[in-house]
Amino acid sequence: METVTREEMRNKPDTRHGGIGGLARTLARPSVPTARWFVMPTALLAILLSASLGHAQTRFQVTHYAIDAELYPATHILTAKARVDFLAKTDLTTLAFDLHSSLRVDKVLDADGGELRFRRDGLNLQVDFLNPVQAGKTSSVTVSYGGPLASADGSPVEGLKLAYVGDEGSYLLYPGRWFPVSNYGVDRFAATMRITVPSGLTVIASGKELAPQQQTGKTTYAFDFDQPSFPGTVLAGKYVVQPGTAVGANIALYLKPGHEQFAASYGEAAARILTFYSDEFGALPSGRLAIAEIEDGTVNGYTAPGVVALASRGFSNPVNARLLAYAIANLWWHCLVSPASADDAFLDAGLATYSAAMYIESSAGENEFEDRMHEIEIGALTHEEVAPIAQAGRLHEFTPEYEAIVFNKGAMVFHMLRWVLGEDAYLKTLQAMARDYAWKSISTDEFEKLAEKTSNQELTYFFAQWVSSTGVPQFKRTWAVYRTAKGYQVVGKIQQDLDIFRMPVEIRVFAEGRKPVNERVEMVGTTADFTVNTLTRPLRVLVDPASRILKYDDSIKTAVEMAKGDQMAQQQAYLEALKQYQKVLELNKNNSLAHFRIGEIHFKLRNYNAAAEEMRAALNGDLQPKWVEVWAHLTLGKIFDATGQRDRALNEYQRALQTNDNTQGALDEANRYTQKPYTEESRQIG
Repeated sequence: METVTREEMRNKPDTRHGGIGGLARTLARPSVPTARWFVMPTALLAILLSASLGHAQTRFQVTHYAIDAELYPATHILTAKARVDFLAKTDLTTLAFDLHSSLRVDKVLDADGGELRFRRDGLNLQVDFLNPVQAGKTSSVTVSYGGPLASADGSPVEGLKLAYVGDEGSYLLYPGRWFPVSNYGVDRFAATMRITVPSGLTVIASGKELAPQQQTGKTTYAFDFDQPSFPGTVLAGKYVVQPGTAVGANIALYLKPGHEQFAASYGEAAARILTFYSDEFGALPSGRLAIAEIEDGTVNGYTAPGVVALASRGFSNPVNARLLAYAIANLWWHCLVSPASADDAFLDAGLATYSAAMYIESSAGENEFEDRMHEIEIGALTHEEVAPIAQAGRLHEFTPEYEAIVFNKGAMVFHMLRWVLGEDAYLKTLQAMARDYAWKSISTDEFEKLAEKTSNQELTYFFAQWVSSTGVPQFKRTWAVYRTAKGYQVVGKIQQDLDIFRMPVEIRVFAEGRKPVNERVEMVGTTADFTVNTLTRPLRVLVDPASRILKYDDSIKTAVEMAKGDQMAQQQAYLEALKQYQKVLELNKNNSLAHFRIGEIHFKLRNYNAAAEEMRAALNGDLQPKWVEVWAHLTLGKIFDATGQRDRALNEYQRALQTNDNTQGALDEANRYTQKPYTEESRQIG
């Protein structure tokens, strides 16, 4: 059962550093979380990232790769030859590619076999032609290269392995630029790949697999992907293969020896997710899906056409449904249809994030869906003011700002569009997108026109407000109650400060002994009037109770300030994080989570007296979320152990056990330190 519980979807603890982390994340666009890849540095909280989109280049477009590569896991070496077929859009004298900085280019040949001059500058490879390639002509270059892929050195994302060759398993992810890449994440291409590995290893890649060729001590696998997409990902290792089936899809799981127990649950979950998305968006052109395990030293996962790679930490019991649903959504919203430019990135990053939330709604129910959307809303508001979605290309992809605007606010745009269009028109829009733009890219303008056509609505205002502009409303309401012959009438007004605001706003009136009454009010500008009739006496009035609109209110403001502090703490900007958490306490001095986060930082810095004071304050606060109690007692126990007060430590561990709350293994840790004292040497340094 992969259902995500409501408690799991709230603020989660992160014990990587001997305490509870904040919005723990390693940034690498893409979370998360774009072809689709994302990092999840905690076991419970998926921060979804995507791979960075290149800025639109118009001088040439790669159409096809023919790659012949050999992996030497024992020495971490890759050798390869890649023929790059391209179409010249203008007269060309040079070509520019991205190529992993650890890979050395030996030579570059033109289409006739003549040797070309080339230059390397870090990630950049520039090739010079002796004779210009004329506009409108197709041609090719062949690049021979190789080198070690043993660490994060030379990675396009500093400190993160995206291409690796080793005995524990190899992964060559498209974001790692292990082959010459042009206009990364935007230009779609087809590919044929021949991958040679030592005998006994299995290779997984996108496309039709040809029969492996056996040689002395090694095997060559061949793959042909003939549609324009992003097929440049290769996985290799010693796998236990477990087949699975779904309606309209063939699923195979490639797991490391000893992890076979995850095959059934993940295969069944993937089948349900594929079925749900196929029903909602239309079936994929290809029904084959490989789900493969890769080691934990890289991103949490990556999706290529027909292939989902998950790090070992992504396999759990129960199934990590949020992670798997996001990964599979990328088969539609990136592999099948992708953004036309970096400024259009929300059309896959945001839509895949929201699609995963839609699956949670279907599988776990409305409450869990609302909890997930609340998380997304908070994430969107942490940096919403930095730039409009339509200017995403100006942001650095590997930052909290990018995640907030492209992933989270992007997801909220689709959530709001669903409310504006209605369920039927919304799904028809996505189905038309998957059908009409299959194996193509789509721009925001094209998507807007598509939504207008399927819904028969004019949507210029919507995209101008939510995609091209910054700013969110903060609603205020006033209302009065009048007696009528049939009961009561609520007459009121809602106000907000955005001058160009235009949206349908839901009003919910709670009345004695009756179900709430909902009214949809079309609000244009800063004010709107509403009238709601009830049979019994009205008790209270809420604006946008189901959070269908991205907005600020007092509770959301507190959560946003907390999230900003968590981001700072994750980046080890501890002084700034402490100041941020103090802002939260200025809003609510009884906020247990803020006290806990402050105490956690002091604990990491070995300021044990201050840490203990904050843990006591956390226990005397509102105790929200619930796990604060067990982890505060557990941290106090560690403080007393570290300062030589074993009896007091045992007392705190016992109090932790009495909570019966094993969030993130808290009880397991309390039992461990009951048996053996915590020491500073046992601290995990992040």
